[in-house]
Amino acid sequence: MRKLLLLLVFSFPFVVVTAQSARDFIRMGNKAYREKQYDKAETMYLKSIAKDPTFEGYYNLGNAYVMQMKDSTAFENYMKADSIGTNDPMRKARNFHNMGNIWYAQGMAASRQQGGNAVAAFQRAVDFYKSSLRCNPKDDETRYNLAMAQHQLKKNQDQQQNGGNNNDQNKDKQDQDKQQQQQQQQDQQKKDEDKQQQKQQPQPQQKKDDMSDQAAEQLLNSAQQDEKGVQRKVNKNQNNKRRSLEKDW
Repeated sequence: MRKLLLLLVFSFPFVVVTAQSARDFIRMGNKAYREKQYDKAETMYLKSIAKDPTFEGYYNLGNAYVMQMKDSTAFENYMKADSIGTNDPMRKARNFHNMGNIWYAQGMAASRQQGGNAVAAFQRAVDFYKSSLRCNPKDDETRYNLAMAQHQLKKNQDQQQNGGNNNDQNKDKQDQDKQQQQQQQQDQQKKDEDKQQQKQQPQPQQKKDDMSDQAAEQLLNSAQQDEKGVQRKVNKNQNNKRRSLEKDW
């Protein structure tokens, strides 16, 4: 009986099941994040938040979304982390820094798209970087990002202003071109009307006795030739008369 009892004991070992805490899920999420398994890290952080919504849980979940190119969802989780708050100024600084990075990236994307509101995005990036530096004034990376955001903000503000001036100039030029085109059309219309009037006016008829210079010259030459011919005939007759007289005399 003792042997059988021992077999029964070893056949059914006692198993102790411990519930995993929110902190355990944070650790598993961090491990998956370091291994670049961002979707798995997301799942672990969500489980941690389901048990206990903490600043760290939302902050780490935001990082996992950033690595999956889900910036909007990441920003929402950073905001939730900020609403919960933390007593660690360094963590608050990193949270604001990451929010600034998201808006800086959106500003760069908007500046490359026609009609994008890059100015508003860079302005928000500047604000979040400043909030980060208030928590950690010694963060050189945030200070550098702030300078870049301020540079891009001013650049896009200048482009926006110059774009408005260029639009006014283009409008003035279009109005001038339109007026010039209308004037040219009016001038051309007037020319066409003048030509039409000239065609309709009666043209002076050339008199029958009028002749050109060339015709008059030809007629004069012909008259001169006739005169010479008559003169030759007269001379010839006179010579004949003389001969006749002489012969007869």
